[in-house]
Formats: sequence, C-alpha cells, structure tokens
Amino acid sequence: MTPEFESSCPLPFTGGTNGHGPSVAAAEFVAWQISASGQPQNDVYRVWLNRPDTTDRGGRAVYFEAGGEDYAVFASLTPILVARKLPAGWLREKLLPAQRQSTGYAQTIIPRVEDRPGRSLRPADEEGNVPITAEGFEELFAGTGVELEALPFAHVFERELRELAVAAAHASSCGRPLHLFHV
Repeated sequence: MTPEFESSCPLPFTGGTNGHGPSVAAAEFVAWQISASGQPQNDVYRVWLNRPDTTDRGGRAVYFEAGGEDYAVFASLTPILVARKLPAGWLREKLLPAQRQSTGYAQTIIPRVEDRPGRSLRPADEEGNVPITAEGFEELFAGTGVELEALPFAHVFERELRELAVAAAHASSCGRPLHLFHV
C-alpha cells in the first residue's frame, strides 16, 4: 500500500442516520483536512491579466515565447502551472484577437524566455506541456501586467462548498433540481 494510505485518521463525522449519509460543515471538514494531513496547505493558482486603463483584471490565459515557439499558461484555480505549446501562428492569428474580442483587451507584452538571463524552459513532456514553478512564472511575467494569485487550496475548497450549499438551498426553495456542470 502507498504511504499516504498506510495510516488512518478518524473522519470528522460518524455514519449518518438521516438517510443521506454522513455530513459535516465545510469549515469543519477543511479544518479536519488541514490537521489530519499535518502538512502545509497546498496552493492553487489563478492568472490575471491586469488592464492598464482600469482597475479591472480578467483572463485566465496568458502567453509567452520560448525558442521561437508560442506557449499559453491557463490557470483558474489549478494546482500546477503548465505551459502548453501552441500551434504555429495561433497566438497572433487566433488567440490574441479572441482575447480582445471577448474581454475588450488583449495581452500586449508577450515575454520571451530568452530575454531573462539564465532562464530556460524545462523539457516538454510527450504532449508538449512544460511545468513552470510559481517563482519562474512570476520572474518571466514581471512588468507585463500579468499577475499570479496563489490561494490556499483548503480555503478555496471551503468557499466553493459554501457557494454550492447556497445554490442547492436556492434550488430547493424554488422546487427545482440543481444542475451541476464540470467546467
């Protein structure tokens, strides 16, 4: 058995008798998860493109160049930052125009890895994806209007559970089913 499954710790709830199975408040579950893991919380990341003409920020995808190739980093509460190699010509022909059309603004500074002394990309996997550290991301995009936000996973998970509970209560009060979609 793998080490993370060799030891057990008691769950913060007992078997339910209400016909719906066991349940626990989101905050209690998160607190239990943090104490049970005994490890620092992992972060999830979100990428923002700041607009120079307003305090608004938007987007979840940003772009850079390395070795004559274009890459995209998409992060909307993702635990790992990954750069994905884009097909030739897509950045300027398709993605930047689409970003401008959907948000009214497009990323104007496209950083190049080669312009950062001593920096290079890790080797890509078989699908052309390259993992990037948070520090490497911030260094690459420094001064470009791109912001990396790191949020503790447990707190994001708790917030999402609260929002789901509110949506479920609203659906129940309306007498309608709650439809969830994975995006």
